[in-house]
This record gives sequence, structure tokens and C-alpha cells, in this order.
Amino acid sequence: MAAPLLNVDKLTLRFGGLTAVSEVDLRVEEGEIAAVIGPNGAGKTSLFNAITGIYEPTSGEVQLDGHDLREPMRPGLLLRWVLTGLGVGLIGLLTASNVDSLWAASIKSQDPNAFSVARALHDGAGFMAAQPRVDLRMGKLFVTSFDGQTTFAVVKTPELAAAALNDAEKRLANPQTDDDKATAARTSAALRVRFGAFLAGLLLGFLAARAVWQRTRRTPTSVALRGVARTFQNIRLFHNMTVIENVLVASDRHLRAQAKLSDPGRLTAILAPTALLGLTAILAIVVRKAALDAAEALPIGILASLLLGLLAWLIIVKRRGAFSGASLNQERAARAEAIELLKFVGLEHRIRDLARNLPYGEQRRLEIARALATRPRLLLLDEPAAGMNPSETVSLMHLIRAIRDRGMTVLLIEHHMRVVMGISDRITVLVHGKRIAEGTPDEIRQNPAVIEAYLGADGEH
Repeated sequence: MAAPLLNVDKLTLRFGGLTAVSEVDLRVEEGEIAAVIGPNGAGKTSLFNAITGIYEPTSGEVQLDGHDLREPMRPGLLLRWVLTGLGVGLIGLLTASNVDSLWAASIKSQDPNAFSVARALHDGAGFMAAQPRVDLRMGKLFVTSFDGQTTFAVVKTPELAAAALNDAEKRLANPQTDDDKATAARTSAALRVRFGAFLAGLLLGFLAARAVWQRTRRTPTSVALRGVARTFQNIRLFHNMTVIENVLVASDRHLRAQAKLSDPGRLTAILAPTALLGLTAILAIVVRKAALDAAEALPIGILASLLLGLLAWLIIVKRRGAFSGASLNQERAARAEAIELLKFVGLEHRIRDLARNLPYGEQRRLEIARALATRPRLLLLDEPAAGMNPSETVSLMHLIRAIRDRGMTVLLIEHHMRVVMGISDRITVLVHGKRIAEGTPDEIRQNPAVIEAYLGADGEH
């Protein structure tokens, strides 16, 4: 048998000691209208929330067209976890190494008039490895142990300091005196602590990043990108935006403006920032080589600042696709699609109205249009007929059938039995978080367990 479009297998959702959904199985075939019904508190909305990633199920699986709705494992994720672990490990290493001493060993040890970034990095790496270091104090160079507790020599020139460093490293590699042995022991202990802090941070960062990924593998965004959209029991529109803006927001996942290679604007998008960056670099070199005084350098500095600002602006505008017609074409296509969807749900006359000014029934339709704008394969409707009058309810039934006719599958929660029995191909009944029945509308009408759940058993009244 072909896999159903939606397959929920033994799904359980717990909140502490409360089980909202208990081992529910649900199959929705492609192209059908399925319904989930049950008394208030039966776990219907919780089931929808677990399917769409608002809640992570405690156990069980949710598959769309045979594929897990969770984000798949990719090689890039492992690299991300490792990099996170390295970052946390580095923080642990810095904490165990004393940042103040690191600053003194790599920055303060240099002559301010002859500062070198390369030397600072070299000295910092040596300090992290607990090697002897050089301190600059009152014009003299002190060759000390990594922690500054042992002074090996006091010299006046960098050349003598380098020689003294080599001698200190030899003394620590083969200590003879009690002082050298004590310094070597402190060095070994510090290395063990630093290495342990780095490894602990690496492991902690790796595991934490992996745990976060595990908990966020199924998010509303990732589920929507895979072709599942939904509406809510309590309408969640952007009330201060217009009707068409609400729909355009949902079209964002499709707006990927890419200029063709033949687009002349693409050449401008590449060459303009590159040329400007090159001019800025040349200007910086000229300013440095010319050794201008302050009065002459001021206009050059202002010009450089303006050029850098213009470069930043060009990059921002380029990322928005403004150097080609691709983004404008995408926006026009999205707007045309939004207008078509609004016509489909009967709101074309409300395009420029604010969402908050719509009647309740039209707000429901707008929410459906917004969900359709994501181009879903499966549409979940949570009590779409709630608050509607009889004529609006009939119109909604026609709309849901029309959605199915457009090639989409519909799964709805509804208390309005006329709607459920009138349009559903298959119905699943939940009571206290458990599935008690599943079948066609005629089968559900005659099911004793369903009758008991809604009307009570004989002798209860």
C-alpha cells in the first residue's frame, strides 16, 4: 500500500503529569477531507499542535508522505555542533587561564611604540600553553614563569629576553633546583586544568548544541516549509495590516529573488561593491604611506567614511535584489497570487481594508487564505465554523470542498456536526486524549462508543 499523506503513529503528548494525547494513530489519505472530533478537552488542538511543531511530541512519529516532519540529520549540523563545542571550550580555557594574566602576557608585555599583532598572538598562545613569558615593567623585561611567581632573568633588550626564555624553557624541561621543580610542577598542574577545562567545554558545547537541535527539529517553520499549513481556533491575524498584506506575509517562503546570469543588473551587483571596496583599500594605503598631518588627513578621513557608508548601503540594497528586476518580478507574482487567493475565498472587495475591520466570518476566510498562500499539501483547520451563522457555515463547506478540488488535503477539527458529516470522507473521534473510533460519517453516527461519549451511557440521566 502507498503511504498516506499524513501518518501519525502512536503520538503521545504529556505536560508534566497530564497526558493530553495518548498513543493516537491517524491516517489521512491524499485528496480527502478528514475530520477530528470529540468533546471539549479531548486533545484535538493538542494533536494539531504536536503535528505542526508548536509542541514536540513526548513520543510517537509524524510523517508526511512517508517522510519524518522533523529536520533531517545533515553533515553540516555536525560541523555546527563541533564549532559550538570549540567556542565553549575556548571560553573554559580562557576562564581557567586567567584572562588578566593573558592580557599581561600578550599585550602589556610589548612596547607600545612597536606593537605587533603577530607577536601578541604568539605570546598569547605561549601563555595558554603555560610557557615562560616576558613582562615589561618600568622599562625592563622580566622573564618569568607563566604565572609570574618565578623570575628567571631581568634584561633590557628583546634579544636578551629571547635568550633568557630559551634558557628558562630548558630549565623547566630538566629541572635541577627545588625552585625549578616547583615551577615545573605548577606548570604541569596548570596545563592539566586548562586541558580539562577545554575538553569539558568542548563536550558541553557539543552536547548542548545537539540537544537544542533535537528539541527544535520540528518547528512551525520547518513543518510549513514541508507543506503543512494550519489555522487556529482563536484567530491569529495581523490586525493592523491590510487584508492583502496578511496574505503576502505567508508568501514570503516563496520569495527567493534570483537574477539570471544574463541579467545586466547582475554585473552591476557584483562589480559596484567590489570596485568601491578596492577604491577604499587603495585610499587607506595612500593615507598610511603619505603620513599626512591632521589637517590634510581630515578631508581624506571624511571621504573614506562616506565611501565605507556607501559600500555598506550598496551591499544592503544588493541583498534585497534591487540591482535586478528579479525581486520586483517575484513581488508582482506574489501580489497576483494573493489577489487570486482573496478572490477564491471571496474577499477581493476587502483587499485594502485592515484585518481588524473585517467581520468575524471574513476574518476566518482571511486566515484560510493566508494558510493557502504557503502553498500547502495538507491544510489543518481548527474549528473553522466557530462563530459563523448558518449561511456562512454553508458557504464555508463549499469553500473547503473547493480547496480539496484544488489538489489539497484537508484535516479539520470541528464541533459543528452538520459541517463534519456533510464534507468529511473520514472521521476520527478522540476522548480524553485517546482515539475511540475512526470511520466514515455513517459509521461514526452508529458507533456506540461515540454515542456514549457525546450523549452518555444508559442510566446516567
